[in-house]
Amino acid sequence: MSKKAYTQPQLSVHGNVETLTQKTKVGTKLDASFEAGTPLTELTIS
Repeated sequence: MSKKAYTQPQLSVHGNVETLTQKTKVGTKLDASFEAGTPLTELTIS
C-alpha cells in the first residue's frame, strides 16, 4: 500500500472578521443556560 502525497491546505479569504461578525446579537445568557438541542432561533449570540 503506497502513501498519498501531502497536499498543502489552501487559505480561503471570506472577508474581514469585523464585517463578518457585525450582525451578531448581544445576549444576556451563557452557553450553559441552554440545553443541548435548543433550536438556533432561540439562542442569543454574544
